[in-house]
Formats: sequence, C-alpha cells, structure tokens
Amino acid sequence: MRKGLLEVVVLNLLRHGRRHGYEMAQIFKRIDALKVREGNLYPILYRLQVDGLIKSYTERSQDGPPRKYFELTKLGQKTLKDMNVHFEQLIGGIDQIKKGTCL
Repeated sequence: MRKGLLEVVVLNLLRHGRRHGYEMAQIFKRIDALKVREGNLYPILYRLQVDGLIKSYTERSQDGPPRKYFELTKLGQKTLKDMNVHFEQLIGGIDQIKKGTCL
C-alpha cells in the first residue's frame, strides 16, 4: 500500500508544477508522515516515467550542475484524477470502519 501511496503523493505534487527530485525530497521531509529518502524517490520517478505518467527533461541550474525536472503528462493527469477518486473512496471506507457505521 505504501508503494501506491507514494506514487499518488508524487503525482499530486507534480500536479502543481514541474519539480526536480531533490526539491521533491525536501518537500516530503517537511511532512512527518512522508519522510521519503531520496534513494526511494528516484525509483518511483523512474517507474512513473516508464508508465508514461510523467516526463523529464534536463535544464541548466544557476545553483550548480544541470537539474532533471519532472512533470505530468496528459496520461498522468488523467490517471491522477482516477487515483484521487479511488483514494478518497478508500479513505471514506476506512472512516466508516473506524466509526463502526458499516457494521
């Protein structure tokens, strides 16, 4: 479940605009529940790229070496929409179980 959850989180982050991997890792570090090591982030980015959900390109950086940026593709936008609907349904179902309203 965590694997799928991290993919949804990465896609939602990219929904707000292009990011490079280090930048994403720094954002995740600020959220206690999302402490993701950079070493775990890059395989997720690679998988999402292989699946056609994100694309990447390299751009010069004023702060050092060139940076690899990632952004959503059209397929990624559609897939994210579907994933978010499913995730909201999952949260609703878990909430029902916690409250005992479905028993």
